[in-house]
Amino acid sequence: MIERHQSAGRDELTEQDLAIATLAGRYVERRETGQPPCAHDLLAIAAEFGNTAVDNLRTVLACYEAMRAGDDLTS
Repeated sequence: MIERHQSAGRDELTEQDLAIATLAGRYVERRETGQPPCAHDLLAIAAEFGNTAVDNLRTVLACYEAMRAGDDLTS
């Protein structure tokens, strides 16, 4: 019998993946509600998972900001 997580052909999310997703969600929530995003605090939390986590979070946040900027140009 094939296990459920393998049937989709994808790896399971790691603790680091979940942390980055959570931190990115906090950033987006803060930006969308007009609060300061406090990226430095979120990056400090990501640093607990290592430099790769920090780099990955920076990439996700940069992509989010680029999408926001693109939305502003088309609105």
